[in-house]
Amino acid sequence: MLMDLAQTPQYKPHQSLGRWMLVGMSALLLTTGACFLFFAHQLMEARFDSFDAKHYEQELMRVNGVFKQSRQSFELLLTDYAHWDDTEQFTLGTNPEFIQENLVPESLINIQVNGFIITHLDGSLVTAPHLVMDNELVPMPESIWQTFSALLPSLMTPDKLSANTALAWVGTDAIMITGSTITDTIKSHDPSGYLFFIRKLDSKIMQGFKNMTLVDFELLPAPISQNAQVEIHTLLVNDEPHWIVDKNLAGLPAKIKVQGGTFLEEERSLTLLLLALSVAGLSLISLLGVFWIMNFKVLKRIRLFSALADQHRQAPEQSIHWPIVGKDELDNLAISLNEFISEVGKRHDDLSYLAEHDALTGLGNRRLLMSRLDANMNHHQRNPKFISTLLLLDLDSFKLLNDGLGHSAGDDILRLVAKRMLAMVRNYDTVVRLGGDEFAILLENVEPEMVLPFAERLHQQIYESFEYNGHKLKLKASIGLAAVKSALSKEDVIRNADLAMYEAKRKGRNQTVVFRVDLLDAVSRRLQLEQALQEALNHQELEVWFQPIVDARNGKVVAMEALSRWFLDGIFVPPDEFIKIAEASGMITKLGKQVFDNVGASLADLRLNYPDLICNINLSVRQFRDSNLEEDIVDCATKYQLPSSAIHLELTESMIATSETEILPTMCALVDKGYKFHLDDFGTGYSSLERLRNLPFDTLKVDRSFITPLGKGDDVMVRNIINIGNELGMSLIAEGVETETEVHKLLQLGCWDIQGYYFARPMPLAKLKLWLAENQTQIAQQTFTQQKHTQGYII
Repeated sequence: MLMDLAQTPQYKPHQSLGRWMLVGMSALLLTTGACFLFFAHQLMEARFDSFDAKHYEQELMRVNGVFKQSRQSFELLLTDYAHWDDTEQFTLGTNPEFIQENLVPESLINIQVNGFIITHLDGSLVTAPHLVMDNELVPMPESIWQTFSALLPSLMTPDKLSANTALAWVGTDAIMITGSTITDTIKSHDPSGYLFFIRKLDSKIMQGFKNMTLVDFELLPAPISQNAQVEIHTLLVNDEPHWIVDKNLAGLPAKIKVQGGTFLEEERSLTLLLLALSVAGLSLISLLGVFWIMNFKVLKRIRLFSALADQHRQAPEQSIHWPIVGKDELDNLAISLNEFISEVGKRHDDLSYLAEHDALTGLGNRRLLMSRLDANMNHHQRNPKFISTLLLLDLDSFKLLNDGLGHSAGDDILRLVAKRMLAMVRNYDTVVRLGGDEFAILLENVEPEMVLPFAERLHQQIYESFEYNGHKLKLKASIGLAAVKSALSKEDVIRNADLAMYEAKRKGRNQTVVFRVDLLDAVSRRLQLEQALQEALNHQELEVWFQPIVDARNGKVVAMEALSRWFLDGIFVPPDEFIKIAEASGMITKLGKQVFDNVGASLADLRLNYPDLICNINLSVRQFRDSNLEEDIVDCATKYQLPSSAIHLELTESMIATSETEILPTMCALVDKGYKFHLDDFGTGYSSLERLRNLPFDTLKVDRSFITPLGKGDDVMVRNIINIGNELGMSLIAEGVETETEVHKLLQLGCWDIQGYYFARPMPLAKLKLWLAENQTQIAQQTFTQQKHTQGYII
């Protein structure tokens, strides 16, 4: 049948396509091959250059790793000697034979140490500095001593047991010096001095590094840099790239340098030659193939399709989309294809609409948003001034409405929100529903700062009340804004808007926040701290510090509060920051158990000299929920033979307000066993007299925010809180007290127990013992002075 149609065509072409198509395709193939060869050549050159740069960078990092490992091993070697009973005794003058027995030339040479310096804590020398020269231990020359003496103060850290390292240049020689505090072997004594080891990075050591890394590198002087980055430079030597890669040693005045020529010269030449031959061969084969196809395959098929098109024209007429410019076979075929494509296009439009729109609201969906983001990013790449804004909106407390009124009501509410959003945007902006109660608006060619007035109007529009089945309802939303730029990926833009939206929720909801880079930094820092906190808890690296609570009438320490402290790589991490991470991640239960054990051991030790001392421990809701809190506390008291009266437990008002029914049974069980509860931060926003009356609290803690106004004569809030506590028969503790005026006023108002910087800051156990022994007399004198100037506060 097909052959019959071919033999009896209803349409005869006036022109032939064969000749001009062959010429055109030949020119196209040659042009395409030349362009491909040019760009492929550039790409291959760039890839080979990238490989060379990466190769030398890896060599550099290998050398840097060896230097770092050598430095660490040198510091460990030093601390072994510095934290040694013999070294401490020599520093204290009770072991004069220490150097003759332990720091002989043979020993120092074996451990690659070229000299040592021993000083007291004030920097004065315990003994003359010595160097190993010609296998003998000799006093250090004055010129060398002057170089090292200038470095010693920077290495002296009396509150740190680990080593510090510096590097000095004497001529062209690099000399490393590391120092650490001297203490006993078990590190229980206070430091008595400093021990410094000196190691010259001579040719033997440097050759060892080169043999170990298989890298020929140079160690050169350089300015000190704490954030050392790898720097890569390239030069043309004889028309060939020559690579120079260097990196500063962190914290030291030196850098390592690696250099060399291209690494794969033969492979580069061979690859480029094969590429050229391949392009030439493929172009020739393509030309022959095009000639054969055009003459023996394509034109015959086109005539056949032309005959089929004549038959297809007997169907109803369709709109023509392709322009007809001639009377050849392709023009005839185009008429039929236009008809077919019209039908396919209609179906495609229907399917595309369903694929890119939300069935519930009729808004676009995530797929449509991603497509529009692509278009906006491409536009921004062509025109950097074209910056659009992605607005991400999440309804606040929508789940409460959905659960309370039913899912059908929730769907109606979502449709209403969609209608209100559509009414506010321009016809070329994009409104989509991402899922659940989360929506997005892509505002084209408007920067985030210019969108803020629009976001405010959107808040007002969504907040406008509406009725549903007799209920008058209002909605609120949190909005995040982020710029759409070609430098970002679509996922980055959505993530940025999402971070801004959750920042709006964190700040109290029903707000608008524009994305800032620090939001991304905060997420990154939180992830890093969460991982580090897990490791710290596994190794029990968190400390417990104590802040005394003083009876200001007589200066007696009546209690103390246990506070967790964390030092990450020697840097203090604020408690508010890591406690929130521990709460959110569930690590707070593990942290709580470690605090119980630390407090129990410390309290048992302290009560030997202060038998009535009490310690307050802060609790978290997750400890009530995720662990057997009652058992943990009782086990701690039993283990350290402490009475229940020695441990008081603190809860904040926010915990009580959100989880009262959840924690009340455990509270009551612990109260029955003799434990007392304090209500912390009282009066900061969740106060309820009914709650105070019904919950088993023994003590109110007056928050610092109410103590501060006392210095200005404003005592209204503190007076009322004290009256409430007295009426309910509860004890009172004022926290955050820092000035004599505040203490004076609290005594007048009848609040005796004071916690704050005025008397003492939080401190570790060792310092607390010294403070209790040394400062009781001083506090008693302060309180005596207070009593002389205070009238009417003693009951």
